[in-house]
Amino acid sequence: MKAKTVFGLLFLVVAWEAVARSGIAGLTVPVPLSVAQIYVEPRFASLLWRSSVSTGRSALTGLVLGALLGIVTALVSHVIPFLRPGLDRLAATVNAIPAIALGPIFVLLVSRELTPTLLATIAVYFLIYVAVSSGLRNASPKLVAMMATFGAGKWQRLRYLAIPAAIPSFLGGVKVSVTAAMIGALVGEWFGAPTGLGIVILNTMQNFQVPLMWAAVLLAAGLALAGYGIAHVAERAVARRF
Repeated sequence: MKAKTVFGLLFLVVAWEAVARSGIAGLTVPVPLSVAQIYVEPRFASLLWRSSVSTGRSALTGLVLGALLGIVTALVSHVIPFLRPGLDRLAATVNAIPAIALGPIFVLLVSRELTPTLLATIAVYFLIYVAVSSGLRNASPKLVAMMATFGAGKWQRLRYLAIPAAIPSFLGGVKVSVTAAMIGALVGEWFGAPTGLGIVILNTMQNFQVPLMWAAVLLAAGLALAGYGIAHVAERAVARRF
């Protein structure tokens, strides 16, 4: 971990401690130590572990499904250009619908258990579609012309030129989509999922269990940042290759 990152984290903890001790925010901001104690108390640690596994599974499944759906749609729009305007509008329309409005519909159509995954999928789909679509069009026109001159067909140009050119954009989209998937999963859990960090956050907020609420929020943020970091490392590794 870089020194600047460590310094930044220490600064945030010190600032958090100062705000909590001053009482400016009242009882809504506990001292960091009271939140840290939540993680080592067995009953709370067990609850947070089970909840984080459930939320992480929903977010990861939504990320994979949304990525696959976005890739397939982008490939179709690239291979069949006259479909592109319609698919662009479809993706934009799906993205424009608030998750809070889709939640009740998914609860009725499928189940409360699958709603977090579906909301995560919707959140990821648009981002991946845009990233892959733009990446497929980033192939060098000179290379496209050269391959066409040498007799390469549409599918060969797609396989050997357009798809490799789109991989860095795709990974950039994945990096952004990780946090979107986590948000979608958390919001989906508010509609009555049996377990998950979203349920913990909602219940602790209503019961004013402030340290436990902060512990769940920080855990959700940590999961999102961990996924973002993994995607960032993969993006840098692929960028050197392509």
